Amino acid sequence: MLDPTTLFRWEPHVDQRTVHVDTLVVTLGSYVDAGHTQRQLDDHLLQRLPNRLLGTFDADQLYDYTTRRPQIVFDRNRFDDFRGPRLALHLLTDHDGRDFLLLNGPEPSLQWERAAAAVVYLADQLGVAHTLVVSTMPAPAPHTRPVFISRYASDPALVAGEPAVLGTFNIAAAFPGLLTLRLGESGHEVVGLLAHVPHYLAETDFPPAASAMVKALRDRTHLALPTDGFELSSALATKQIDAQIAQSEELTEMVRTLEEQYDRFVEQVRLSPSHDGQLPSADELGARFEDFLANLGDEGTDQPQPPASDT
Repeated sequence: MLDPTTLFRWEPHVDQRTVHVDTLVVTLGSYVDAGHTQRQLDDHLLQRLPNRLLGTFDADQLYDYTTRRPQIVFDRNRFDDFRGPRLALHLLTDHDGRDFLLLNGPEPSLQWERAAAAVVYLADQLGVAHTLVVSTMPAPAPHTRPVFISRYASDPALVAGEPAVLGTFNIAAAFPGLLTLRLGESGHEVVGLLAHVPHYLAETDFPPAASAMVKALRDRTHLALPTDGFELSSALATKQIDAQIAQSEELTEMVRTLEEQYDRFVEQVRLSPSHDGQLPSADELGARFEDFLANLGDEGTDQPQPPASDT
């Protein structure tokens, strides 16, 4: 492995010796950002809280440009404004004056182990004690119910009592998963927050998922994060989705079935808060998710797809 400490470059104005922060929030992309939740969360935090860029990772070392081509502007007779990928570390300040770190950007294509080692090194140097990894998945859940946030951790004791929703199965790896594993192996406390986004809305903005994630972050970290701002966009998105679904009996029946399944699952969780993840409803969720992952990249899908929301 090449030296991971050379992968990150501090901004010229930053004296890294003065940066000591105990909480790191990671919103790195994965093979899917269901409901564009991570992007909306990044925009929400960076637009509503004081922040500054601390540094960036060397994109040329981490990305396959031919697989995920970045944007470049062609202006009449010349090329201009190349918009390359950026994996960046930001310092944010919450409403109570408490600092925390945000690591965001697209998922690296290359050198995963080196990139993970670089993040572990930075966490050690900056005094990070708590890391929150934000991720999403398309799930068999209805848009008419609250977005469910499940939790996992580097140490199961950190999420004791939380429902184990998905059971055990093999899935295609994503960089945030490897990062969680390597941080945990290095002695760091890591908690993952996984938003279950309605699978039929995975490719469009779904503001309720971002709103639920902000609240989950606030509850876990006790950071004074802004939770307002999603009310209008969530209401508009829900109204548009409802109108589109109402035009199709097939979609209406699909949502009704998902509602019944969701309500059974929530009731089971309420009655058995320390269950071991073997409830039938949880198994159904896991089985459907496995089927969804197995079909990623296929041209078709067995599920009816409502039109994308304009929000």
